[in-house]
Amino acid sequence: MKRILFFIIFFLSNSLHAENLVPKKQCLTSIVLVDFDFPGAGNLSCEIINSQHIKLFINSETDNSINPSPWFAIRKSKHSENIKIELDYGNYNYRYNPKISSDNKVWDNLNMLNILKKNNDKILVIDFLPSNKKQYIASQEIITQSWYYNWFNELKETGKVRSETIGFSVLKKPITMFFIETDIKNPYIIILGRQHPPEVTGAFALKGFIDQLVSPSQLSQNFLNQYNIIFVPLMNPDGVDNGHWRYNVNKIDLNRDWGTFSQPETIAVNEKLIRLTANSKLALFIDFHSTYKNIFYISENSSNNLSKFSLENWINNSRSGLLGIDYNFQLINSSNKDNGVSKNYIYNKYNIPSMTYEVSDIEDRKKIKQSSSILATELMKFLVIN
Repeated sequence: MKRILFFIIFFLSNSLHAENLVPKKQCLTSIVLVDFDFPGAGNLSCEIINSQHIKLFINSETDNSINPSPWFAIRKSKHSENIKIELDYGNYNYRYNPKISSDNKVWDNLNMLNILKKNNDKILVIDFLPSNKKQYIASQEIITQSWYYNWFNELKETGKVRSETIGFSVLKKPITMFFIETDIKNPYIIILGRQHPPEVTGAFALKGFIDQLVSPSQLSQNFLNQYNIIFVPLMNPDGVDNGHWRYNVNKIDLNRDWGTFSQPETIAVNEKLIRLTANSKLALFIDFHSTYKNIFYISENSSNNLSKFSLENWINNSRSGLLGIDYNFQLINSSNKDNGVSKNYIYNKYNIPSMTYEVSDIEDRKKIKQSSSILATELMKFLVIN
């Protein structure tokens, strides 16, 4: 009888503990529901400390994340009392100051005065006042496939852009390449984005850049009569929709896979470029990313398919406009032949000017759009005039 009683107590105690460590996609108390059952939420688990305090564990897709960008996104219900949401980043420091939105469209920075940092920035505890509506809280704006589809529809309405599925991700999501072509004999400019899922400021810059290139201006028309553009703005759809910190589903950094080509996402782009360059020339390569500062990493030489073009001159021609909107940046010459980065691979294989366009995580979103428009305009001026 004592043995049976022991097992009953053991079972109950473990059941109660299991209720606190919820393996599902939500945590529910008598006051608030916090869930992370939507695209882009990330690999999260939670623990109910009490009815007003929920702890979230933010987990990387790997145990040894390189250049970590700890990502999370949650949705909380309305609540009539104050609550605390604790973010535990494990062995990593947080990178992004959390943001908040009521509609997953318009985002604001959370007031850092309401956030307590603990354990050397590995834990954030956020205080929330009562709220009469649901709210999203995330590392950065949640920019998943639906955001891209809305933009793609806008682009197609211009009548200048066509799309093609060039391959599929590990989870069989389409890798879509977009084409702006007036004459297939014209040289091609290649643009990539979102190899690393959390880097949404780079996504904003890429959108602003492309939108300016296809604007209804005479400059744009003259430019597109002389140059074709191909772009893949969503290189890592699986990582984006699964809220990964850096990698694809196979736990591979796509921006270290160029040359190796072990992943279906990079294979798809590479094979398309091989077919394209059988009859056409590549002229310029730009890969959009995000980091702690605005940086343009460039690789170029004096012998390329744009003999009069210089990345350095293009950026310097844009300098006054960029500094006029207080967009500060660094220009760094760099090339490494063997590190698997797309910029370096394209530069060395095709002998064309190549750039990694890095946007600061905290850059003002309006300035991101303005700066990318300035750069696109100056690029068109440079190439059309020369």
